[in-house]
Amino acid sequence: MNSLFGDWVDNINNLSKDYITNKPYPYVIIPNFLNKTFIDNIYNEYLECSNDLSDWHLYNNPLEVKYAYDNINSCGENIKKLFKLYSSKESIELFNRLTDNKNLEYDSTLHGCGLHLMPKNGRLAVHLDYEKHPILENKQRKINIILYLNKEWKSDWNGSTELWNKDCNICSVESPIVYNTAIIFQTNDISWHGVPGKINCPDNESRKSIAYYYISELENNPDNNKIGNNGSGYRQKATYINNTSYKEIDEFIKIRPLRRIEQHDILQIWPDWNSEKY
Repeated sequence: MNSLFGDWVDNINNLSKDYITNKPYPYVIIPNFLNKTFIDNIYNEYLECSNDLSDWHLYNNPLEVKYAYDNINSCGENIKKLFKLYSSKESIELFNRLTDNKNLEYDSTLHGCGLHLMPKNGRLAVHLDYEKHPILENKQRKINIILYLNKEWKSDWNGSTELWNKDCNICSVESPIVYNTAIIFQTNDISWHGVPGKINCPDNESRKSIAYYYISELENNPDNNKIGNNGSGYRQKATYINNTSYKEIDEFIKIRPLRRIEQHDILQIWPDWNSEKY
């Protein structure tokens, strides 16, 4: 199964050293993540799946403008093969070595995993991912893998994945959109990241990626003073910061750790908001 990955698997020790020492928190960017035939087949199936976005979930609010699709069983054979690859015992051991872990597990629910697409004016505000798994008992999110699927992407279209420092006042790393490149990073209490700049691509383009997450046994202790905790002492949904000049966003940040933002929230808090204007 590892033959479906690129040649980076033969350099795992050096990549692991990079992962552990990189700042602002452990991460590594790996080009040529999958072998060429495999990624090209995945790309073609992604295009087919995204021709009609009516079955995709649309997030359309001041914090998130994106589409997500998690019905992997209805995707093409190569996309299904990718998720099977990630979930294999061999891959789990590979990513344990890469990220200096010993207890990674695949998420049988694929919660939050899947195909992601950001259209023109898309964005994802800087945030921390959920901590305690909202479905599986005594599990926590541990590792993110984001695989880029755009064959041609111009830098002035924005869209890079940004890793921010623990004080959320500096973007420390920008991971640009490069075909068949993956960024892998740890999720913890300082792993602030996002795609906060509005996507500036043409109307017929979009930022395309596939996300996968590894989990582990719940190791963190509950803390009701922790940012984003929802009364359980854990983050069970994403928690955002406001790095814009719009004060209205603060109200949405209060809602998001508890539930998704709905249209009635926008009408009440920021009635003239739309993704093109703001």
